[in-house]
Amino acid sequence: MTKAFLAAFSVLVCIPAAGQTSADLAKKYPHHEVYALEPGVQMAPKFDSTGRVCEMQVEQTRFVKDGVDLSYRIDERKAFSIIDGLVPVSERGAKLGTSEECMGVCQTTYQYSNVAISIVSGGGTRLVRIKWRNRSCS
Repeated sequence: MTKAFLAAFSVLVCIPAAGQTSADLAKKYPHHEVYALEPGVQMAPKFDSTGRVCEMQVEQTRFVKDGVDLSYRIDERKAFSIIDGLVPVSERGAKLGTSEECMGVCQTTYQYSNVAISIVSGGGTRLVRIKWRNRSCS
């Protein structure tokens, strides 16, 4: 009886402790790539059918080593430096114009012949989105 109890106890304790694997999660949820651009800033790309990046979304990392950072803002100077690293001026094409929409937060969009760069801000940069005009995200 003791051996049966130990066997049952081992199964009950070990199975939940095994946890979910990467493969288990991949079966349930879509997978997204995220790149750490610098401490506290991450970029999630989307790709077209040929594997070229068609959109990038840059934002502050919310999960930090010892908890969660809810400030979700990137310093504006840092945001422009990051944009220059991801899509240099030479790759953007001719500047077509700039537009701004504000309702609580503001979205400024810089239109170029090759890309559109949108910056969502309100008390600091909250999100940067870069979309390539001639590439369709799949």
